[in-house]
Amino acid sequence: TSYERDVIRPHALGKFENLLVATAQSPAMLFYLDNWLSVGPDSDFAMGIPKRRPNGAWQPRYPQRPPPRPKANRAGLNENYGRELMELHTLSVNGGYTQHDVTEVAKVFTGWTLKEPREGGGFYFDERKHEPGPKVVLGHRIKPKGEKEGLELLHLLARNPSTAKFVCSKLAVRFVSDDPPPALVDRMVKTFLKKDGDIREVLKTMIDSPEFWATDAYRAKVKTPLEFVVSAVRASGADVSNAMPLVRQLQTMGMPIYGAQPPTGYSMKADAWVNSSALLERMNFALSLTGDRLKGVQVDDGGMLGNAPVPADPQQTLAMLENTLLAGDVSKQTHDTIATRLQDPRISQRALDDPARPPNVGIISGLLLGSPEFQRK
Repeated sequence: TSYERDVIRPHALGKFENLLVATAQSPAMLFYLDNWLSVGPDSDFAMGIPKRRPNGAWQPRYPQRPPPRPKANRAGLNENYGRELMELHTLSVNGGYTQHDVTEVAKVFTGWTLKEPREGGGFYFDERKHEPGPKVVLGHRIKPKGEKEGLELLHLLARNPSTAKFVCSKLAVRFVSDDPPPALVDRMVKTFLKKDGDIREVLKTMIDSPEFWATDAYRAKVKTPLEFVVSAVRASGADVSNAMPLVRQLQTMGMPIYGAQPPTGYSMKADAWVNSSALLERMNFALSLTGDRLKGVQVDDGGMLGNAPVPADPQQTLAMLENTLLAGDVSKQTHDTIATRLQDPRISQRALDDPARPPNVGIISGLLLGSPEFQRK
């Protein structure tokens, strides 16, 4: 949660290079990919060479004794971050790098570690663990300069055309469609390279593009379970005093909060979330939500009707709910499907002794929240 709040959000609409630096120095990233343990094979630490004084003299363990003999340390080079930096953060798996590049990147980031991690310490650079000498990444020679080597490499990767295409493609998938038009991605890439990776400018280019406003892009994206649950709670105006039932619903739908195992996170594409079982779970959740069957989550029927009284006519109630929950943008098929169910006694709630009894707003609104229109964004 700290990584999301303190690292991602403050840099999400800034320069991509700044985001890369922030993630590279994040305690969460350093710990997760073990870079905080990575040590250069020829570093002072690995060779067992003791610390030096500021004037260059040895820092002996005991002043009256001679300097200890060098003793090799078992800690070694860790390539986890170097590989994921290029494969998942920048160039992509087809970005043109080699295993040699991975090893060299790992050497560049030796010494990027944590100070007292078990006590919540943050990033610091340990010169003694840094691999000495020049490194060559993607044909680019990086001269020995300690911590600045990592900053130079991140600068190089942030401005690589493969990075621009990889990042822009992901943004287009996130906001436009699962298979975004190549012309749109190319336009975004040009802005990325021209504006030094300014994500805000890239998003402006995306939003100003005709492909973003095309008819086939409207509601082309399916909500993830998290997006569906949150949007349903917001649309229904639910009062949440206990969020745990919502958390359990997300677990049932296969998207537990902060529970993604792969480093790529949860999928943004429909094929990961759309199947008959998943849609049934969503419908069951919608009906439970609007039927006040989730303890600690209360829905006000009047709020879903715009604080208007509930009409006695189920058809009129349906029309009002279509406007408040879906802004009136409902397909004929969805409207007709729900309308045919209004005669169900559980929905109409009419009785011989009370023909004017209002319909069950909870069931009607639950059916609308479970509709294809509400599943999409």
